[in-house]
Amino acid sequence: MQTLKLFFLIGFCLCLLSCHENLKYSEYKSFSNGWSKTDTLLFDFEAPDTIQPYDLFFVTRVNQDYEFNNLYLIANISFPNGKQIGDTLEYEMAYPDGELMGTGFGSVKESKLWYKSNVIFTEKGEYQIEVRHAMRKFGKIKPLDTLQGIMDFGIHLETVKQAEN
Repeated sequence: MQTLKLFFLIGFCLCLLSCHENLKYSEYKSFSNGWSKTDTLLFDFEAPDTIQPYDLFFVTRVNQDYEFNNLYLIANISFPNGKQIGDTLEYEMAYPDGELMGTGFGSVKESKLWYKSNVIFTEKGEYQIEVRHAMRKFGKIKPLDTLQGIMDFGIHLETVKQAEN
């Protein structure tokens, strides 16, 4: 029985390692009392190279206090030369019945959300991604003071997986 448990543990660890072999950068910001409308999250990273394409993801960890079916974000990426690209993004966070999407056990769910795909960082230097939430109550104009239920928010920069022939 111990051998079987050890086998599964080793298999699980190998799976985790292989899942992250494409991961080149990862950073998270944690919230103890929700995400305030005044909190702009900043992620700074060096361009890994200027040839390889990369995928950028946002990663959220939410709990049952997250009361919305979606998540609106305003994201801005700044290039070393000063150029900026801004996006307003919407992501589905829950099924129509209210159950949170994502992976995980219990009341905490992690979701990996596409931000940019096949990005080639043509300039050497430091890039910065700024993110803030743009959530409002239904029918209201004023943004939420604090978005509850968000435990962590992060970004992943991964090499693009090449299709196998």
